[in-house]
Amino acid sequence: MYHKILAAVNEYSNSEVAARYAVALAQVCKAHLTLMFVAPAGLEVNLIRKAEAALERLFLEAGGKKVSVESLIRSGDPFRQINAVVREQHIDLAFAATRREDLSRRYFLQTLARRLILHLPCSVALVRVVHPGRIHPQQILVPYRGRSPHPEEKAFFVGKLAQAFEAAVTLFHAPEATYGIFQGRSQPSLEPEKGVSPDIDRFMRELRQYCPSSDQRLGRGPAARAITLEAAARRNDLIIMGASERGLWESLVSGNPVEQVLRETPCNLIVFLPRGKRPKNN
Repeated sequence: MYHKILAAVNEYSNSEVAARYAVALAQVCKAHLTLMFVAPAGLEVNLIRKAEAALERLFLEAGGKKVSVESLIRSGDPFRQINAVVREQHIDLAFAATRREDLSRRYFLQTLARRLILHLPCSVALVRVVHPGRIHPQQILVPYRGRSPHPEEKAFFVGKLAQAFEAAVTLFHAPEATYGIFQGRSQPSLEPEKGVSPDIDRFMRELRQYCPSSDQRLGRGPAARAITLEAAARRNDLIIMGASERGLWESLVSGNPVEQVLRETPCNLIVFLPRGKRPKNN
């Protein structure tokens, strides 16, 4: 499915951590990896050197894993330069990290992260780094409410990352309609949801093509709180949340669970926006 993956790297250490997910996915997919740093006008020389050192470390790490890799350094507007490379090279998937200042704004208003996830023509994985030293997840939590766009690609993305780290995957469903009796308090169940919807059942079948041991859990309460409590209680290493373009646009007006989980996640988080790549046997 993914033949060309791009990882945007900058002078911040969280971008290097995020790029390591791209390295792992490129290795398991046998994809070509492009590591890219864009120096905006006026960036201090010492910060440019930090980004260049991160590129070198990632390049050597990827090469050591037999990943086909290249490193690009450009100058100018980061979004324009990344967008141009994505289009020129027909990139399938782009990784980028959030920055600290992103979290102080309503869903990254006027930030590079927002522009990348909304406007790149490829699928996008936006990484929120909480624990830089926990880059090898063993327990991945995947919230899923059904009716997700491009479920085959999301299952492929989750499954291949799980394969890369030999991680277990838990599909987590928290229907908000059930939280009334708890007065907004999340109460994860110890049992899988009974009578699961056809959409969720279909996604689980797709996921088990790549992760045969995947399981399901049911939470209760407002979705964002249920997700963060579940991740903390079960000591998950990584949350992968799907996003839709419509949902991201609506969040600018009214907010959504993705935004709240981004702010409160107890572990590293990937917000994944698929744009419809069909799974292949790679």
